[in-house]
Amino acid sequence: MNIRYIIKSAVFILLLHSLVSSAQEPYFSQYFNTPLYYNPGMVGLNEGLKVRINYRNQWPQYNDDLKTYNFSMDVAERYMPGAGGLGIIFNTNKEGDGLIRKNMVGGLGSVRIRMSRNMVSQFGFMASYVQKQIDNNDFIWSDQLDNRHGLLYPNSSFAGFSNSNVSYTDVSIGGVLHYEKEYMSMNYGGAIHHLFKPNESFYDLEMRVPRKYVLHADFVIFQVSNARKGFRFNPGILFENQAGFNTFTLGTNVSKSVLYAGMWYRNKDSQIYNYQSLTLLVGMNIPMVNKYSRIKLMYSYDINIANMPGTGGSHEISLRFEFDQIHLVKSQDAFANEYPIIYDPVIF
Repeated sequence: MNIRYIIKSAVFILLLHSLVSSAQEPYFSQYFNTPLYYNPGMVGLNEGLKVRINYRNQWPQYNDDLKTYNFSMDVAERYMPGAGGLGIIFNTNKEGDGLIRKNMVGGLGSVRIRMSRNMVSQFGFMASYVQKQIDNNDFIWSDQLDNRHGLLYPNSSFAGFSNSNVSYTDVSIGGVLHYEKEYMSMNYGGAIHHLFKPNESFYDLEMRVPRKYVLHADFVIFQVSNARKGFRFNPGILFENQAGFNTFTLGTNVSKSVLYAGMWYRNKDSQIYNYQSLTLLVGMNIPMVNKYSRIKLMYSYDINIANMPGTGGSHEISLRFEFDQIHLVKSQDAFANEYPIIYDPVIF
């Protein structure tokens, strides 16, 4: 008898008959390389066009295909009154022990408000379309089992899920406060995802997506004695809350010349679950045509340090293309001089 499939079936039956879902969404160790995924207010925060491709392989020692792919692109606008930026995002992953595939595509926009000479705020939204699919073929139901011989009957009287494909629209909102002065910048932000708690049930029940709350902060600090060629430090913190789970990520990245290195700690816990990991990161900043364009490649590996032995950790790769001088609107009207434009931003 295949115990693995029996356990899967039992777990999913319990989940599908719950009125409130406790499933957790995919996450990224390199959350700083997926800013639109976590906070729509980050759209267009830094000048120019940004293209990001992210890949995560969760627990490769397991047989299930727990991989997540993410693509996002945003462009900043500085010559339109109140404009922050526009963006698009696409995400696909498997969840529920690999039995559920989830695809999401969304559009994002933000508005930008000048607070002072060194401070701006942005408020953004994301409207997305989500499709979830469940594979009925991987389930073994109780009437297929025999007390003595285990899996004996090839077919089940249970018709399966009433709908193996579920789709819905979703809305998320967020904001960020950006402060910058010579050799240092700071971001403080927060977001609320699944604002209207859409129904994602595969059966004739109501199963609402629980809201996810995100708080984050990060700093970029240049080595004052050698700002152009010295070290750059990028400490940060991320907190997530969803369906009784709290996830806390804390750490820092360091860059020197074209090289990156970083170390991050994550603690994810609920009343019955606790998972801790240490993330090690390396990467490169590859210049392109000029100083206003670059490619950033980063790789990270999660080391499980509590309660999850034998998973093989997790691998994550991020590829970023940055073009600081690309804009949708290039004309400079009279109001442009009153708008907060930072020509040499303090970015990591």
